[in-house]
Amino acid sequence: MAYVISKHRQRVNVELDTVKTKLQCADDPSISSDLRDYAIAAAIFLAHAEFENYFVDALDGVANTYSHAAPDTSKLPAALRSHLISEKLGLNSVAIKIVARTGEHEVLQCIDKWFSSPDSVLLTGAQPLNHFGGEHIYGDYRYPSIKNIERVLRRIGVGDPKGVLNRQLRRDVIALLESIAGLRTALAHSATLPGVSILDVLARIDGLKHFIEALDRVLYLQVKSTLLDADWQSNMC
Repeated sequence: MAYVISKHRQRVNVELDTVKTKLQCADDPSISSDLRDYAIAAAIFLAHAEFENYFVDALDGVANTYSHAAPDTSKLPAALRSHLISEKLGLNSVAIKIVARTGEHEVLQCIDKWFSSPDSVLLTGAQPLNHFGGEHIYGDYRYPSIKNIERVLRRIGVGDPKGVLNRQLRRDVIALLESIAGLRTALAHSATLPGVSILDVLARIDGLKHFIEALDRVLYLQVKSTLLDADWQSNMC
């Protein structure tokens, strides 16, 4: 079956179109240039905020899909299973002690706790998967910068995030995200955007919508790699 748009992408498209409609109202000769600049700045911040919400909501949805549809850990992408083992069983803190060759007693105590942990199924794969949320995937990287998106996509098993994203629409969608993200960053640091027009911002919001389409398709392909189309549709649509 073909890709079906997620409910998260549907919602963000509606919100971004609303931002565009309101910004277009400022494209009126009777409106002062100061007020027009405020409208441009507000549209940039609001559009990016809606993308931030989509990123978190979509990953919450992906986690929920695996939690409900995967009969056991064998249906998780290997990279995601490895990440969850590291995240939920505290592997990072143990690894530091092992590498440093210190705290052997603490290391063994931590490993001993794994056997009684409900998340030990991530290691054995023999029992039903415990529920996990999107926060177990994105962790401290919930802000959707390009670097964070790459990191999170690798966690769910996408080996070449930039290449896979660009291939979805056969264009440089990374540049589309960087286009509006760059405006947001400039505003946050200087509070001014000389030379940026309403038409320019409208075009960049459209570019953001294209990036979201590519990301939504990548999430679909990744879910479909171990689960069924029906699982995507019943949990994400």
